[in-house]
Amino acid sequence: MPTTLVQASQFDYQDPFFNDSDKIWSTEHIEEHPFVQKIREGVLQYRLQSASHFEVQIDVHQTRSSAYAGRSTKLKPSFKIEILFHDFNARRLLRICRLKPQQGSCTIREDVVGNIQVRDDDRYISLYEFLDTHFPTWPQAVKAETLHAWWNENGKTFDWTGLPTELKERIIKFCMHRSLVTRHTYDIRYYPRKREPRRSGPYEVADQLGRWSSLLGVSRQVRAITLRLCFVGHSRIYCQGLSIRAYSRLGLKDIVKRLGACYQLLEPNSLPLDDNARALAATHQKYPKIFPELRQYATLWHGVRRVSLQMDFLEYFHFFKVRVGGFEKFWRLNYVDYEVFEQLPHLNEINIKLPRLSGRLEDKSTQPGPPLFYEDFVCPRVLDQFIYEQAAKILAPYRKVKMYGFIDNTEALRFKALLEDAIQTLKFTSQELRELYMEDGGGIVLEEIVIPGVHISETEDRQTSIQRPVEYQREFWPPKCRCAVRCRKVILGDQDN
Repeated sequence: MPTTLVQASQFDYQDPFFNDSDKIWSTEHIEEHPFVQKIREGVLQYRLQSASHFEVQIDVHQTRSSAYAGRSTKLKPSFKIEILFHDFNARRLLRICRLKPQQGSCTIREDVVGNIQVRDDDRYISLYEFLDTHFPTWPQAVKAETLHAWWNENGKTFDWTGLPTELKERIIKFCMHRSLVTRHTYDIRYYPRKREPRRSGPYEVADQLGRWSSLLGVSRQVRAITLRLCFVGHSRIYCQGLSIRAYSRLGLKDIVKRLGACYQLLEPNSLPLDDNARALAATHQKYPKIFPELRQYATLWHGVRRVSLQMDFLEYFHFFKVRVGGFEKFWRLNYVDYEVFEQLPHLNEINIKLPRLSGRLEDKSTQPGPPLFYEDFVCPRVLDQFIYEQAAKILAPYRKVKMYGFIDNTEALRFKALLEDAIQTLKFTSQELRELYMEDGGGIVLEEIVIPGVHISETEDRQTSIQRPVEYQREFWPPKCRCAVRCRKVILGDQDN
């Protein structure tokens, strides 16, 4: 029979045993050695490491062994004492305890609790190892009263860093779920204004966290888990990932500026502090797909997963860079266009809502473009065609592209066919380009003809010199409705025509 079982079976489980002064000292007896209290402190520290450990009751008593009486209150290197460990059940273990000797010194370590050793199977082990071996935790769920007692005993704190990553993620999900459920959304009925008040900062991320926004400042690991849940989303927190919605080019530009000013800070040295780092950060800001090795400078803008746009006709013409009728003459360099999608390496979905066909469709004297609406012959159908024909070519490299608000199902089917044709004509998909970059270090075969012995700048000068100026077709604008059934009558419900 093992020594542990022999010693544990020396006594029968009877309460009078703990009152027998011939075998053990009662708790905090006048004859009890002060070292016993240090052992109790070590046992308490062991139990406080989790609620499961706290549920295991462990008590400590000093025995009246004549060999290890330990009557001297001084702790010497040769000091030993016999202790009874029990859990108020049948498990009772008599063990010899001492302080871990300090090599090359006759002094005692200052950290008494952390250097307690217990003799077990003819060798001395640490107190924590002894307790973990002979007083293991139970597989059952911890009771509510035990959780409450453990929470009050440990100062209402717990070892967060010691939790598994999966458990941390579930806790953060729970916090985000509570914030989304209890968050009070903006209700326009209680405000005289027609639009929501202007907000600053990355509120697209802050709204997902609510009053738990401080999670982003706990640690780098917690920040990484929190941002990943905000970016990717999860069904448990009713979030489909970081999504943005813009109703104009200026609104989209504001979103890019706000989210692009906040770094993710998920890796060391993620905040650019010198000119060289700022140059690298600016490079990754514009070309994250080309320079993925600079992802340490990623911003919240790079984490966007879904983009939804709902603009008017002219806004879409500028955004998709429509060329029909010489419209490129009205392009502006400071306008945000479709190239902003290349700054989103994790973009999964693009939703385009065509302009609403309600209200009065008429031109403005200050609009940045040609007239669009022919008086009494307004044709939203052809304007939609200008938009989705160009969008089909541009959005072909992106996956999950959706467009809504067509005049009829015929236009929707036509856009779908144009998009499929554009996808088929792509030489490389986004995934193939990414694999090509990884395999060849970014090298691809260029179709541009290079003239040997001629400098690139000279070649560009030659090409620039032969480019013809854009001809604005004044007679093209505004396009006149030539549909079989006039758009004004079918869509706008004009009873006069």
